[in-house]
Amino acid sequence: MKTKSFLSSRNIGLDLLRAGLIIEGVLLHASRSLPGENSWIYNSQRDPSTLFTALLSLIHTFRMEVFFFLSGMFSALIILRKGRAFFHDNRRKRVLLPLLSAYIIIPPLMYCLEKQMSTSVITLKGVLESYATLHHLWFLVSLSIMSLLIPNRFYQWCARYFAKMPLPFLIALLIVLGNLFFVLKFLTKGQGDFINLIPVTARFLVYYTAGYALYIHRGNISCYSNSIVMNGGLIAALAMAIWLGFFMVAEFHIEGAMKYLPTLAGSVFSVLLSYWLVFKFEKIQIKENRMLTTIIDSALVIYLLHYPVVIAFSWLLDTWLPAQFSIIYVLIDFVIGIAVSVVCYFLIKQSHYASFIFGVKPKMKKFT
Repeated sequence: MKTKSFLSSRNIGLDLLRAGLIIEGVLLHASRSLPGENSWIYNSQRDPSTLFTALLSLIHTFRMEVFFFLSGMFSALIILRKGRAFFHDNRRKRVLLPLLSAYIIIPPLMYCLEKQMSTSVITLKGVLESYATLHHLWFLVSLSIMSLLIPNRFYQWCARYFAKMPLPFLIALLIVLGNLFFVLKFLTKGQGDFINLIPVTARFLVYYTAGYALYIHRGNISCYSNSIVMNGGLIAALAMAIWLGFFMVAEFHIEGAMKYLPTLAGSVFSVLLSYWLVFKFEKIQIKENRMLTTIIDSALVIYLLHYPVVIAFSWLLDTWLPAQFSIIYVLIDFVIGIAVSVVCYFLIKQSHYASFIFGVKPKMKKFT
């Protein structure tokens, strides 16, 4: 990799990676209705596919970690190129405002949907109390805190120390810090979404800071990319081992400390994969076109709006499809969630006001 050309212009490969990570969240939410350890807003009674759910568990170990790593990297890029004032204004318009807009809509909508599924009475008190739940919007809250509240000098300070470490030592440090905050998450379990957000934000701050440091010291990239820990075969073998671990836990109902081994291995995998994916996707040569631009630009709106759609249809589809079609059940729900959200995206783009509050570029009018 030539350091001088690293992100010297818009990189469609990394933009697609970021959009893909966001859209994977739609698939994961569509699958959460399958029976499992964690309770969900709607729980289907159909038999899950262990192979499929193990794959989704694997994806869950790295999806948000890589997303925050990319976010930190792009944050450093914007600050260095256009300054902190531009960056803060951009984050207020592209992150904070869409968060507030979605927060006004999603919690009460989810409350009404839950009451409809359970045939319970909707009350004004219940609607107001629904705002204590963040649902899938937590990641925008964390991203807003990292972008707008944590001083830039903190990231600069971390970047200086990260740059002094060989990549294997740096990865080991990130793994330890990430797992430390992952453990703290269990101490706040059951304390409500806003309390739980503290260790969650701290954990993903580790990845955000690592991505920020990578761009600040991009002169190290040529050395990093050739490191022994950036071996594609090693990463693929680790991914296979983690997938097999999740499969064994689900298939044989393993309990106790042993059931957390795949998750622990996933914490190692997520750090390695964050660097590896950046190095690989940055090299991908893709010509920008309308379809790719639409996928990239619509990803955030799709993620914000898909949530009530996939949960509503997980409830409706459960009575329409035979119980043995668990994978088809999830995939149909996923496609519906994407399709409805894409339609909403195009409707939003028709309005300058709606485009503004959801952080997307409005449709340009053609002048004749």
